[in-house]
Order: sequence, then C-alpha cells, then structure tokens
Amino acid sequence: MDLHMMQKLDQIEIGKKINENAELIAQKIITNIIKNETYVSLQHRDQGQERLEASITFIQLIGDAISGKLADPQETISQWGEKVGMAAVQSGQPLDKSLESTSYYRNSIWDFIKEEGSLQSMSAESVLHISTTINPMIDYAVQAFSKSYVNNYRDMAEKFHLSLQELSVPVVPLFPGVAVLPVVGEIDTNRAKILLDSTLQQCVESEITLLVIDLSGVSYIDTMVAHRIFQLVSTLKLLGVKTTLTGLSPEIAQTSVSLNLDFSEITLKGNLLQALADFGYGKLNK
Repeated sequence: MDLHMMQKLDQIEIGKKINENAELIAQKIITNIIKNETYVSLQHRDQGQERLEASITFIQLIGDAISGKLADPQETISQWGEKVGMAAVQSGQPLDKSLESTSYYRNSIWDFIKEEGSLQSMSAESVLHISTTINPMIDYAVQAFSKSYVNNYRDMAEKFHLSLQELSVPVVPLFPGVAVLPVVGEIDTNRAKILLDSTLQQCVESEITLLVIDLSGVSYIDTMVAHRIFQLVSTLKLLGVKTTLTGLSPEIAQTSVSLNLDFSEITLKGNLLQALADFGYGKLNK
C-alpha cells in the first residue's frame, strides 16, 4: 500500500473516531474553559448545555472534514462560526474570552488524535497530513466567528443607539390636547429624522392639538435642522396640530439670519409660559 493511500485510510479512521467521541472531547473542552475563565456570569453557566451542543457540532464537523465527507469544508465550518458568533453576542459573551477558548479546542482535538494515533500505530507522516486539514478548519471557524461577532455587535449597538435617540424625543402632555417637546443637545441627520417621525407618532397617539417645541436646550442650528423643523411644523399642521417654537437662543437667532432661514411662517415665543398664555392657559405675570 502506497503512502498516499495509507494516509487517506488513517484520515478516514481518525475522522470516524473523532465523530464517535465528539461529546467526550466537547465535555473536556467546556470543562477546561469554565475552569480557567476568570469571569463567568451565572447566565454563562446556565448556557452550558448550549455551549456543549455547539462544541459537539463543531468537533463532528472537524471529523467529517478529516474524513473527506464535507463537499466544502471551509464554507460549512464558516457557517458554524457565523451562527455561534451571533449567539455569543446575544448572550453577552465577551469576544476576548471567546477567542481565548480557541486553544482549548485545538489542544483537546490534538490530544485525542495523538492518543488515538498512538493506539493505531499511525505514522508521523499521517499525523502531519491530518494537521493540514485541522488547523485551517479551526482558523476558518475563528475568522467567521470574529467577523460575525463584530457585525452583530455593531448592529445591536446601532439599534440600541436608535432606541436611546427615540427616548430622547419625549412629547410631554401638559393639559388635555396640549404638550411640550423639549429638544436638548445636538441634532444630527439621524436624530432629526427620528425627531420628525417620533413626534408625529406621539402627537397622533396622544391626540395632541397644541404643541410647544422648546429649543432652549439646542445650541446650534443649521439648514438641515431648520428644514426638519419646518417639515415637522408643516406636517403637524396637516394633522390639525398647532405648533409654537420657544427658546430660540441669541446664537440660534444670529445663525438663522446668517443662513437666511425664514421662520416667518412659524409662531415664535420667548418661553413656554408665553406659548401657553398664547394658547389661553394661564396669564403672564406683569
């Protein structure tokens, strides 16, 4: 029997043995990970079964790759890494801790191969040949996991940021049908859009007919922000909501003049008290 054929048979046999002992290898890996982790939350401990099942699947894929059962080993292993990366983000598992566990997978699988190879009197050439399959597969899994983790974490962070921005647009009811929208901080393109969409929705849901938009917490305004405000006021008017702007600072007033912003079609008042008095709620102090 030539060397190539012998190596092929050794690979098939080792792949078969890895599959048969996948759960045992996975349990050893998970035990070592948990034992050596400096930070393991209760949530992560509760997810031990999920981690075990994912590890068993990975080891079985490694066995199939060695045996030559996978049509496209790189793609199959990468899909596993993407799935596990997404799950790690959702469970709050730190990326650095996840990557540290890579060595446990590599070492445990190789310990098994060396032990099994010794029992079968496998040649050094066969073991070396198997390494050309295993090491790239683990590297593919790590790359796919890392990429998936980063992408999913970024998506989750963006959604969280949008949620915070939506919460920063509170339409506060004062009287039946009367509310105030205090706008605080800088307004970029994304927040300006959220300001428009969220305000319209809240006014409709709360049946607001008189709205005061207070800009005293805004230090800067440009043509984009002004356009959004004009658009908001115009849309609210179509919905039957009368709008008054208050709190324009001297800086905003000067900027508005320099940018040729036209507020002539919008009702302006100095502060909330004046706006409410204009609506007929309360009297101004003399």
